[in-house]
Amino acid sequence: MTKYLIKLKYIRPMKLLFEKEQKMAEFIPFLPIEGENKYVKGKIEGKARVFLPEFLDFARKLGFNIKGKVLEGENDENYLRLFVYAMVSQFVKSETERREIERTVMELPILALRYWASTFRNAYWEGGRKRVRRISKCFRVIYCD
Repeated sequence: MTKYLIKLKYIRPMKLLFEKEQKMAEFIPFLPIEGENKYVKGKIEGKARVFLPEFLDFARKLGFNIKGKVLEGENDENYLRLFVYAMVSQFVKSETERREIERTVMELPILALRYWASTFRNAYWEGGRKRVRRISKCFRVIYCD
């Protein structure tokens, strides 16, 4: 069973009209080695600016263990939901829009969820967070407008 790790790191805060704690979330899978009880660290699937405590509340709802600046989980579907949520909501400044994104991500069927997660992952690997911004806008146009 694959394990998932999300590391929260320091990032220079965006200027907002209100104070909001922000971190950079790195999404990392750990793949099992066959026949052993060990895991190999996978490639970083994406990085996203997240706004605390909304991100942590959503992670708790999905069943992630929060240990300081690290979130751990083993459920594939919940990992994908958190990943898609982070990739889309990082470019939204409004708290109400982020709540709408949260609701939308929770309602997505697994096939659509896998599609969006792989699209965000590929965009991050090809062009970093700038490419992810464009895909995020597409997601919001389809589901949130």
